[in-house]
Amino acid sequence: MKIDLSQPSTKKGLVLIGAAAAMMAGRPELLTATVTEEGLQAGGLIGTAVPIVLGLWEVIRNEFKGK
Repeated sequence: MKIDLSQPSTKKGLVLIGAAAAMMAGRPELLTATVTEEGLQAGGLIGTAVPIVLGLWEVIRNEFKGK
């Protein structure tokens, strides 16, 4: 089984599973997820940290591409 992360529905599903796991662990402040007409809105500590880390990775990775 291969997970295709290019599909928006896969990303939504993974975030919703993560939010449910955080809630079941009694830590809903770690990851929250809301599905709206505009798309998926992730919040909480993990929902905020992941885009920051991914953004930093893209900047660093692109800096070393040219060398």
